[in-house]
Amino acid sequence: MTQTHLKPLKGPFGFFQMAYVTSDLDLATAELGALYGASRFMVHDGVEIQTTAGIANARFALAFVGDQQLEVIQPTGGADAAYKDVLPAGQYATRLHHFGRLIVDEKEWDAVSASLRQSGLSLPIGGVAVYDGAPWMHYLYADTRASLGHYLEFMYRTEAGRGIFDAVPRF
Repeated sequence: MTQTHLKPLKGPFGFFQMAYVTSDLDLATAELGALYGASRFMVHDGVEIQTTAGIANARFALAFVGDQQLEVIQPTGGADAAYKDVLPAGQYATRLHHFGRLIVDEKEWDAVSASLRQSGLSLPIGGVAVYDGAPWMHYLYADTRASLGHYLEFMYRTEAGRGIFDAVPRF
């Protein structure tokens, strides 16, 4: 790791998600689906994501292949530079964006998020997703692009969000 001034993150990390960004969600899900054996994805339009620069707008798609979740994100406006920066301007592309770790224990989330905040890494994306008035997912991205070439995302699924992945197609 070239950034030796960083404090270590506390693990274990158990990443369950590979996430890609793309300029065309429909084309990317067709290509990634063929590559990984996922014939369909759950698609969400009009998603708002909290970033340090403001609200990013996106479309995204999810599918599971075994225990591995594939996420495909198409930035669609707002403060979406953290997603769009890896894509070449004016042409179709799909690029690896981050690996995600799902946490379901609040104490573990508190420890991991504290470790991230003390790590010296930039945390450009983070917030809480709310559904029906209840927080169901906290998320925080660590910018590890300089050393790893991609972000790391850490997600805490609350009890209210227990079933959020139940309808995601599985292969």
